This record gives sequence, C-alpha cells and structure tokens, in this order.
Amino acid sequence: MSHFLLQLVWFGRFGNRMHQYAYGATYARLNNFEFWLPAEWEGTRLFGHQPHRVVENDEIRNALAPVSHLSSRVAATYEARMSTQAHMDAVRKYYPEAALIDADRDPDPYLKQDRSLCNASGCFFNSALYPRMSRKHLQALCEWSDEVKRLDAYKRYSDLQGLYDVAHLRRGDIADADFNRANRQEYSVISQESYLRAFRKFGFSPDSVDWVSDDFTGRWHVGRKVRWRGGWQYPTGSEYAADIVFDWVADFLKLYFARTIFRANSSFSWWAAALSPTAAVFSPVIDKRHIYGVDGTQEITVDFVEGNHPHWQYGKPDILLGD
Repeated sequence: MSHFLLQLVWFGRFGNRMHQYAYGATYARLNNFEFWLPAEWEGTRLFGHQPHRVVENDEIRNALAPVSHLSSRVAATYEARMSTQAHMDAVRKYYPEAALIDADRDPDPYLKQDRSLCNASGCFFNSALYPRMSRKHLQALCEWSDEVKRLDAYKRYSDLQGLYDVAHLRRGDIADADFNRANRQEYSVISQESYLRAFRKFGFSPDSVDWVSDDFTGRWHVGRKVRWRGGWQYPTGSEYAADIVFDWVADFLKLYFARTIFRANSSFSWWAAALSPTAAVFSPVIDKRHIYGVDGTQEITVDFVEGNHPHWQYGKPDILLGD
C-alpha cells in the first residue's frame, strides 16, 4: 500500500480548513502520497473533483470525531486538538509506523518520509507551506461542483464575472465582545473607515463598491440582507440546506467572481481571492492586535496594499503561493 498523509483534525471553519486541504493535497502531489481526510467537510459538496478521500477505517474515522456533539467551532477545535494522542493511538493500531507531524512548525513541511504521516496542525502560520503550493493546481482542485453551478447565486455572479467590485467586511463572532471574553481568538475588528480610505487610495468611488459581510446585527450598515443563518457542527462544519448549500456560499461566490476584491482579515476572503480567475485584490495590513471586548471596544484603522499576500492575523508571515 502507498503511504498516506492524514489530516487528524479539522481546524476552524471553511476558510481555515481550506489551508489544511491545500497542504495535504500539495504534499500528496509532490510526494506521490495519498491524502486522507478525517471526515467529510464543506468541500465535499462544493468541489466537483475529489481525489482525496475520507479515511475508510471505521475505528480510525470514529476516533477522529470525538466532539461531534459540539456546535462551537472554538470548543470543538480545542477539544479535538487535545485528543491528538487518542487519535494517534487509533491510527497506529492499524498503521504502527505512522508518524505525527506539525506542518505549522516544520522547517520543511514537504519533506518526503518513508512512512505514513498524520498532521495535527491548522497549516496557517508557516511561511514554508505556501511557496510549493501551486495556485493553478488548487484552482483546478477546487473547481465547482455541479450542485454549486446549479445555484441561482452561481448563475447570477458568473454572468457578472469581472464586472463589479466588492469589499468583505468581517464581523460575526470577532465583533461579539461577550464571545471574545469567553473564547481566545486573534482577530482584530477593522474599521469601515479603513475600507473607505482604501477605496479613495486606489481610485474607487465608495458608491461603486458593493459589500459582503457576516454582520448579522445591521450595525455597520453595509446592506446585508436578513436571511437564514445556518448552524455549525464538528466535524462536518456548516449546516447544509438545499438550494443554497451553505448560508455563506452566495457571499463566497460574489467575492470569487468579482473584478476587484477589498478583502478582510479573513481566511474566507483570502481563499476567494486566491481562487478567483478574475479579481485584482487589495488587502489590509494588520499592524496591531486589538481584540474587541478584551482590549477595549474600538475598531482598528489600518492601511490596505495591493495583493493578497498579507496574513489575516497580526504578526504572521506573508502568504505567497507558487504558480
């Protein structure tokens, strides 16, 4: 049997999981390994080309999802991370040679080994991860499924491909002071004024730029429509619904098909920008850490630069994909 790389834990929501998927798929391509997933995830429905499969051994698969009762992504990821030894015990019962690796800490995360591997990291923070990833390979791997292509949102935005400009204003849990006091997270809240300054800096009229946001409160007045808000559960992630797939898919497609993206400090819009066949990208430079409700209740004002390379968290390395 050929060697495999197994992602032990899904870390975070869709945008974060995309980094784990991209790393595993790239490692498999470079080293002629199989890439095994711990469970189905949002990409199972979104992407039509699925060469990487969920681990088939029932005992291992069940051991990798010990927190399926949790609906909080923070609690679920934390508990799953704490279960690493139990995960490895289950894997080594059948594959005793399997080694545990941490792709976020390894100076050469693509080093080929003569044994199967289990990755226990989120693949967000190691600058060595990205140069060997091929943007073209990832775009092909993430080609939309037939189900997505049948969506009204897909038809609407694909018809307008490259004809509109959009900004992603991230809010949701990172702008919830009570959530931030109860859960450790690293995301600052960027002011809307930062975007307006960026529009002017790069020659865009604020009136010509549309918005995408997970502001369910309406506080920031970016035109978000009230609509169904799906749940979330580990390990599969976002709640599925017929006719829309997931509650955020229309937003992702709107970003993906845009002519210009002013992205947020978010892996969600980072991936929309990275995969987009059309978009020029402008990104915020996170030069400070100010957690809303923990360090105060202020939003931070930051500069934007051209390109998709700035990391979405303070103090983390730039992300530069290979061709």
